[in-house]
Amino acid sequence: MLHAPILARSVPSSTLHDDRPPITPARYVGLRRAASGKSIEQIAALIATTASNQAEVRALIRLLETPGTVARSLDSIALLQAAFSIDPAVYHQLATEHADRHPQICRGCGCSQNDACVCVELGNCAWAGPGICTGCTNGERF
Repeated sequence: MLHAPILARSVPSSTLHDDRPPITPARYVGLRRAASGKSIEQIAALIATTASNQAEVRALIRLLETPGTVARSLDSIALLQAAFSIDPAVYHQLATEHADRHPQICRGCGCSQNDACVCVELGNCAWAGPGICTGCTNGERF
């Protein structure tokens, strides 16, 4: 997957600090899935080929979106990449690193500098302010 960085457009770096609690791994998965516009059922249908496998994928996604839950393996996160934009490296940072080492993540859609969302007018989004991208500010994400 190609990653395009989010660049701050005329936003001073000093204003990019966010004092709110950090995004958790579960919240990141939920934000990225919601930003894709797909339900858990739609994602399961894209990833799994049989009804029993779809049930397992649905259960996995629900579990990964449950607060306090962390994937045992990044393979679970990589599996989700087949259905929506999510970055296993960002997930890994959220799950294993101290909050001061987390990347900035949009609180509206979950995008980061590693997995920018694409805006109709602007192309790749940029930081509009602390924890919010221009796609969410302008409501222009695909």
